[in-house]
Amino acid sequence: MEKRQFSQEGLKILACAAMLLDHLGASILPWIGLRIVGRLAFPIFCFLLAEGVVYTKSPLRYGMRLFVCMLLSEFPFDLYSSGRFSWAGQSAMATLFLSFLLCRCMQRTPSLLVRLLWILPFSLAAELLRTDYGGFGVMMAALFFLSRDLPMRTALQAVGLLCLCWCLGGIPVSLGTFTIPIELFALAALLPISRYSGEKKCHSRTLQWCFYLFYPAHLAVLAIFFR
Repeated sequence: MEKRQFSQEGLKILACAAMLLDHLGASILPWIGLRIVGRLAFPIFCFLLAEGVVYTKSPLRYGMRLFVCMLLSEFPFDLYSSGRFSWAGQSAMATLFLSFLLCRCMQRTPSLLVRLLWILPFSLAAELLRTDYGGFGVMMAALFFLSRDLPMRTALQAVGLLCLCWCLGGIPVSLGTFTIPIELFALAALLPISRYSGEKKCHSRTLQWCFYLFYPAHLAVLAIFFR
């Protein structure tokens, strides 16, 4: 029996649903289970970003969509996070935009050593700008980009993701006699990622923008009606 595959749209829907549950769990429905499910979202977005950089026909348009969404996300993110506009922290879209720039630099660099060196300035920029997930978030996108063509890539991604999620830490979650940081549950994202078919079922620009705008739109709704 053939195992079920995830299309590009399937992974995006899964990531958006997990992100929504995470933000609901952090605001109006405070339950740790929702936050745990929410850990699936960011690794999937990082994986899709790395794939997008490789397969996009227009890196400029791809980058501009990320940049526009980053700008549109900042105010809803601030309202959701603190109830007011602030430069104290930037949204996850800023992390993904920096990750896009990093992947483009690595894509244009044949040397593996130089590719690895590129990670430092972009991770540092994420830390200085205090983006959501920070430098470790940028490293996560770099992990998926650099490992995509390697043998045993799922195992390499698992080890790399384990290290990054351990560094990110987060809320401690009790599992019987053990306590682990909540970010370790992000490792479960490798299950749907490993079943990615590489197929894009819909080429609608409207649907494409709906996925991009879901992030600022759902934050705006949560901030306005439930904070």
